[in-house]
Parts: sequence; C-alpha cells; structure tokens
Amino acid sequence: MKKMIVLFIFIFLLFGCSQGENDIYNSDNNVYDMNLYLDIETDTLTVEGELYYKNDLYDLDELYIHIYPNAVNPRSSGYNAVFSYFRIDGADTVYEITGDDHTLMHVTLSQTLVKGERIFITYSYSFIYWDIDRIVTYDNYYLTLSFYPYVAIYDEKGWHNEPYSFKGEVYYNTIGDYYVSINVPQAYLVASSGELLKEKIVGQRKVLEYSIKDARDFSFSASSDYRLYERTIDDVFYEIYAVRELTTTEIEDSFFYLSRSLQVMEENVGDYIYDHFTLEYGYFYGMESSGVIYCSHEIQEGTVVHEMIHQWFYSMIGNDQANESFLDESLTTYATSLYFYDLYGLTGYNQYLNYRSSLKSELTERYEANIGANLLREVDEYGDYYAFLIYYHGPSLFRYYVEEFLDGNIDKMIEILNVYYETYAMSSATIDEFLDLMEQESEVPNTKEWFYLQLNELQDFDNRP
Repeated sequence: MKKMIVLFIFIFLLFGCSQGENDIYNSDNNVYDMNLYLDIETDTLTVEGELYYKNDLYDLDELYIHIYPNAVNPRSSGYNAVFSYFRIDGADTVYEITGDDHTLMHVTLSQTLVKGERIFITYSYSFIYWDIDRIVTYDNYYLTLSFYPYVAIYDEKGWHNEPYSFKGEVYYNTIGDYYVSINVPQAYLVASSGELLKEKIVGQRKVLEYSIKDARDFSFSASSDYRLYERTIDDVFYEIYAVRELTTTEIEDSFFYLSRSLQVMEENVGDYIYDHFTLEYGYFYGMESSGVIYCSHEIQEGTVVHEMIHQWFYSMIGNDQANESFLDESLTTYATSLYFYDLYGLTGYNQYLNYRSSLKSELTERYEANIGANLLREVDEYGDYYAFLIYYHGPSLFRYYVEEFLDGNIDKMIEILNVYYETYAMSSATIDEFLDLMEQESEVPNTKEWFYLQLNELQDFDNRP
C-alpha cells in the first residue's frame, strides 16, 4: 500500500498541476506533456516533457526511443540533442545513443515492463535547428516536425528502428494525447497541431498552450512573418498561416480546397475527428501532421488536397511509413483523385490520374530503369526513384485495378475505402491487412495476389498496367 501511495503522489506531482482538469490517467493512449522554449538568438529549441508510456503488445526488457533531431548535427562535437536529464519513473536512467544516424536511444530496463503496464519517461534536452528538411530554420522561420522522443514500435517483427529519412516519412507511432506549451517571442505566430487553449504574455515573449487527443503526432512552425486567416465552415474552424500576404483569390481558393476535400472525405470515407484544422503556407513543399499540414507558399491545389487527405491515411489510420510507403503515400495520392471526381466527374478523375501516371511519356526513362523493381522496400532504399515509384506508379496501380478489376466502378473503390476506415480508424494497418480487406469487399478473387505481384516486381511494358 505504501508503494502505491508514493506512486500516486509521484503521478500527481508529475501531471496533476500542469494538466488540471485533463484526466489523463484514464486515457488508453500514450500521453505526451511537453513544454517548449524557442530561442531565436541561438536557433535552439528546448524540450522538457513527460511521456506516460503504455506497453501494449509484449513484455519488454529494453526500450528504443527515437530522437530524430540527431539526424543532422550543426554542433562541432557530440550530438545535436543535448540532454539535461532522462529519467524513468523518477530515477535517472542510463541510455546509449545508437543507430546509424544516432537517432536512437537504447535503454536497458531495470525490471521487465509487462504488457499492459505503464511507465513515466521524463526528459529535458535542447537541439539546434537544421538548415534543411523538416526541422529547419530560415531567418525568422522555424519548422518543427519529429522533434520529440517517442518509443519505437515493437511488434512481431521486432523493433522498428529505422533511421530518419530525407526522402520520405518514417514516422510510425501509436495514437497519443498531446498537451504542449510553446514559449516564443511575442512577435511570432505559431501554426500547430491541436487546439489553442490559452495564450499568456510574459514580458517580450508569450506562452501558447495546445492540446490534441487521439493524434498520431504533434508538430508546429513559428514565424514573425506569418499572416493569419481564419474561418469557420460547416462547424470546423480553419486557420491559414502564410509567410506572405495572400490575395483575395488565394484566400478563397485555399479555404475551398480545405473545406471541400474534408467534405468529400467525410461523405465518402469517414468522419474527421476534430473541429479544427490548420494549413501552413511556408517553405516546405508538402508535409502532413495531425490536425495541421505544411505546404509551399507557391500554392498548388493538388498538394493541399493530398496533404489534407493524409488526415485519414496516416493520422487516423496509421501504418509503417518507413517500410510500407505504398499504403499511405500511394493510397493518398490515388484518393486525391476522388476530390477532382467530386468536382468534375470522370473527366476530373482522369485528368488528375493522368498527371500522376507512371505511364506518361516524360517518365518512360524512369519506368524502363525500374523494370523488376520492388516497391516493398525501406524508404531510403528507393534511391532517386522514390517519388516515381510511390507517387506515380503506386496510384497508377490503384487506377488500373479500378478500371480492370472493378470495371471502372469508382464508387465501389470508395466503398472499400469506407470499410477500411470503419475497420482501422484510430489504429494501424499493414499492406497485408489492407489487401485482405480489398479482396473481401470487392469480391474479386486474386486481388491480393495481383497487387503483391505488382509490388514485388514492377512489370515491363508488355505486362505493365
């Protein structure tokens, strides 16, 4: 009993004061409670937080924890992420930085973490922003994705310890609840996952408090150049942060892209689970995160819609992005055609997929170079052909399947995606599970066999779709 009382007091001190009315102890999810401090003088982010981690699958004697800021190291020595402390259940814990790119922390547990049990991981560290990719700063602009520690997935295949990728995404995580305060200079605006709960001015700075539950991840960007545009459409509150002033046409078009794509997905696939959404127009071409997307300020409709649809195929339905890019990126690219199908019918559907076709003449050289290529590889193993294979050939396979196996019945494919959502929303799926579902719902024998044939070996011109 005494041990239980001590543990309760520890939990109360750790979370009770910072979260107040938020009853995190009853959550079935991993819970992330973070305080962030952005220092624009040193281009540094300090992250202090607690992870209330639940072990869902197997008894564990060790943990691997992703710490992706180490993938680039602007420091002259050591690692980019410099820890002040790292503790498990309140005790200072020894860890080893490992992985090919130093983005893993390995911890040998002092006692077995039994399936179903939880532990508290507390930490404080700082890192310098990169000059490239997804943890980047340009003058007074900061983009911040994959910046916080999370425990790697452990399943029947073992630990998913993939290094950070500069070609595609490698984020593979369970659903979590996030409570995050961000301390930034007063002149800065923040585009973020989650709902802004509170804003407090502290001297020349301000503290913004956010929360988002049942989310795949948390991210944010910050800039003193942002212009903010807000609108509520069909009970969803939209925010657009842009690093330049948008024209009236761009504002109206952007709100249309967001609200119409959300409407199309809700009516055909499944509900969007939040009542808020954020679009950031900055310096990254296109990137998804729970409740927020990041797109270039050189606005492209297809990119905005694609990233929006990732709220379904990545955020609400997760998957192993590192090893099964086909399941989120190729499927999302194909599903983007449903937005154009809704607006312009079969003509819009075909025009979009013609643009995304691996068979178009300007891609012939790339097609020929990839005859026999396997599409079921770890993301960095694709080399320079990642975009071609995943964003062009992948959606072409879905299109061919609809035309040849479903007799062009696009609505049947939409029904399949609806069942996929109903079956796997708020969890994760594998390609194997998705193809089993496709074969069952389509009632087309050999669906799974055909897809694996195409994914295992890109066919030559005589046999290609």
